Amino acid sequence: MSRFYPKSDLRTLLYAALRIGLGLYLLIHAVIGLMDMDNFMLTALSYLEEDSSIAFLAYLTPIIPFMEFFLAVMILTGIYTKAALQWATGIGVFFMLMFHYLDDFPSALEHAYTVVIKLTLIIGIYYNKFSLDYYNLWNVKKEVKTIEQKPQ
Repeated sequence: MSRFYPKSDLRTLLYAALRIGLGLYLLIHAVIGLMDMDNFMLTALSYLEEDSSIAFLAYLTPIIPFMEFFLAVMILTGIYTKAALQWATGIGVFFMLMFHYLDDFPSALEHAYTVVIKLTLIIGIYYNKFSLDYYNLWNVKKEVKTIEQKPQ
C-alpha cells in the first residue's frame, strides 16, 4: 500500500476532485461526440483538406469519441489511473499540436489546459486514494493478511 498516501486529508480530496472533474469533462465531451456523431465527423473532417499532409487522419476520426469515452470512464472511476492518464496525456498532446498546426489556437489552448491537468494528476498519483486502484490494493492486502494468519 506504499504506492498511495495512507491518510484521508485535503490532498487526497483535492486529487479526487480534480480527477473526477477531468473524468466528467472527458465523459461529457465523449458523450456529446457519440450522440451527434454526424456533426462530430463533419466538424472533425472540416479541419482536414484532401490534399493535406495529414489527410490520412480522416480514417482515424471515428474512433476519437470511443477512445475518449473509454479513458474518461477509467479516469473517473480510478481504475488503472496512471496508464489512463498517460494515454490521455499523449492523445491530448497530439491534438494540441495538431490544432496548433492547423491554426486553431483556441482548441489548441483548451487541449493545453487539459494536458496540464493530466500531468498534474500523473505527478500526484501518490494521492489517488479514492479510486478503484486503491480499493483493489486494499482488498489484496486484507486477503494476504488472512492467508498469513491461517494455521499451517
